[in-house]
Amino acid sequence: MGNHRWKSFRSVYRETDLWIAVDTESYSETTVNYTSDRIRYYRNILDKYIRNHPEFRDSLVPVETGKNTHRIIREMSGAARKAGTGPMSAVAGAIAEFICKDLCKESGASEVIIENGGDIFLKLKNQATISVYAGNSPLSGKIRLVIKPEDTPLSVCTSSGTTGHSLSFGNADACTIACRSGALADAYATAFCNEVKNKDMVPEITEKVLQKPDIISVVIIMDDKVGLGGKLTVNLHS
Repeated sequence: MGNHRWKSFRSVYRETDLWIAVDTESYSETTVNYTSDRIRYYRNILDKYIRNHPEFRDSLVPVETGKNTHRIIREMSGAARKAGTGPMSAVAGAIAEFICKDLCKESGASEVIIENGGDIFLKLKNQATISVYAGNSPLSGKIRLVIKPEDTPLSVCTSSGTTGHSLSFGNADACTIACRSGALADAYATAFCNEVKNKDMVPEITEKVLQKPDIISVVIIMDDKVGLGGKLTVNLHS
């Protein structure tokens, strides 16, 4: 990200820690303040809902929500239902998407990238690449997804059983999923990372991922084995 294409900043509120980049022309202090306000807005919605429905935070399986709840709650619940995970498996991807779309609308920015703990939502005007970090795997940083403007808005979420603080029941170094929905990409990344117990399972789980019509692309890395597929162009670097 060390170039003049984007201006980046960090916005933190409680457990939510976002890295944000916008095209240089659209950056201002107003952008920074607006982003901070929107993070608090969505966090307050989530916190209030969880106070009344603690199972939404604690459950490791899908939880139904009412039709009159806020859209971010409904999208997290719907993503969890499709992936077979608890609703909070979708929280980082959902917040990244909602903040990205709000920023695009409010500032008129031509490019916005939101990164939330390894989960990314982006809208691009020109091509960019995302390098997949996979901890101590020898393949870490060598698999790169090429994101074209027409591919966006897009969510690219990564779950890991070996890196980071999130709860995982799998052993993959990285399970990266691309979807149109941030909540769905996040929940699917969690679900399929959970299924990878050893590196011999990587091809089988990759094939299983590609059967999901909502998933645009996948990269699964464990040790020296990688499984990948989907519509996005992938570059391999030695």
